[in-house]
Amino acid sequence: MFVPTFTANSQDVPTVLTKKCASVIERFRQTYPGHSPDFISRSPGRVNVIGEHIDYSDFSVLPLAIDVDMLLAVRVIDGKNPSITLTNVDPRFAQRKFDLPLNGDDISVDPSVSDWSNYFKCGLLVGHNYLKKNWHEKFANRPLVGLEVFCQGDVPVGSGLSSSTAFICAVTLAVIKANLGLDFQLSKRDLIEATIIAEHYVGVNNGGMDQATTVCGEEDNALFVQFKPELEATPFKFPELKTHEVQFVIANTLVVANKYETGPVHYNLRVVEVIVAANVMANKCGVALNYGPDSGFEKGNLRDFLNAYYHVYCPDDNGPWNGNVNEGIKRLAKMLEIVEQTLGTHKEGFSVDETAQALGCSREEFTRTYLTVVPIRFQVLKLYQRAKHVFSEALRVLQALKLMTERSTLNRDEEFFEEFGALMNQSQNSCAELYECSSPEIDNICRIALDNGSYGSRLTGAGWGGATVHLVPGGPNGNVEQVKTALIEQYYKKQYPDITAAELDSAIIVSKPAPGSCIYKL
Repeated sequence: MFVPTFTANSQDVPTVLTKKCASVIERFRQTYPGHSPDFISRSPGRVNVIGEHIDYSDFSVLPLAIDVDMLLAVRVIDGKNPSITLTNVDPRFAQRKFDLPLNGDDISVDPSVSDWSNYFKCGLLVGHNYLKKNWHEKFANRPLVGLEVFCQGDVPVGSGLSSSTAFICAVTLAVIKANLGLDFQLSKRDLIEATIIAEHYVGVNNGGMDQATTVCGEEDNALFVQFKPELEATPFKFPELKTHEVQFVIANTLVVANKYETGPVHYNLRVVEVIVAANVMANKCGVALNYGPDSGFEKGNLRDFLNAYYHVYCPDDNGPWNGNVNEGIKRLAKMLEIVEQTLGTHKEGFSVDETAQALGCSREEFTRTYLTVVPIRFQVLKLYQRAKHVFSEALRVLQALKLMTERSTLNRDEEFFEEFGALMNQSQNSCAELYECSSPEIDNICRIALDNGSYGSRLTGAGWGGATVHLVPGGPNGNVEQVKTALIEQYYKKQYPDITAAELDSAIIVSKPAPGSCIYKL
């Protein structure tokens, strides 16, 4: 499957694209007088319906792309001294301009400097790497083409709706198309693989769920995103119910979750904890992790442990788990038993010395291998809680997918909302209590929504602020307006008394699954 390219005459131009193209084109012309863009690169934000903080352990998730997005109006400039000029519709982000290395070297990204242009540089860097890898002779020792870019996005920054991923994917797509031509067909898989590591250059060790959803989103479909045995995003429609539509209300706490600044105690620390947990469990069970070079710290993850355990103790179960839903439900339930047996003795957390002992190595070796790869700070490592969350959350994803695909087993529409909503509520409880990535604002919004017509309410994205997602019956007799009104009156106007109508419109989104990354050719 290729990233689609549309023109004004295309019969299947997504509505969400036609609504915004005219605006970004006009703003480009105002910013760069006398010129028009050659094309527009678009990538949407995403909401994760269920499956939080498990993608970097290679477990499947269930997100969907949404209507808010990042659009880049791009003009290609050929010349001997190529440069990039960036302008953002948001006045908080000042215009930036930088030269491209004439010898074809990579652009540098300084993660210690917090500037919006760093995210553009991440997309530029991985796009350049893709070009050099696949067309080495053409791009090894020559600069990329220069660009004038106007950036227009409405994915709330720091909301947990992947504003940075939408930006980076749009940039990478634009860089590749600008240098190879708009007629070049770029596969969705290549774009995902190119961008998965992009945020690593600004110090954020994320998984691949955001990129897969942003690139592969489809109208009216959620995506079952699998990472093993290979990366795959399979669309699934929610069941067509008799009395109500399945809708999701996305409510932003307006608490910005800055992954770079808080990474050492939040996101990056959790990544380290689940990798350490996998290795402690493996050592205690006497199994060797079999992992590839792309595994965390080259030390394996919790999915690798699941496969290693079954290889040793259940050799007749047909090898590594291949993603089958029913088999996965059985294996993940077993993993929760193993968590209790191997990590349950230290529910208050493992010290450095206790962790080293559990791994059978010295304190120095443990520190060198696990604690210096990315910046982290901690008192104890909560391996039991993190592993229990990951395995139980991966189990909930499979249970949710099974509920979606076996709709005929339900006797009435309300059963779907009750059962799917219960999984979402369990997810929120696990995120709050075991992964400790919720916040008072998230908890408050979830309580208000559940009291006023939501069946399932949980954080979405990394947490620690950002956005929440709520399963709400839609349609003429649904609860969407009731939930929105309650959130406005009981949360937003109390938490932010001076909030404007425009800010409220941006804070609350009623989601409709949207198409993924694309090019609009002028």
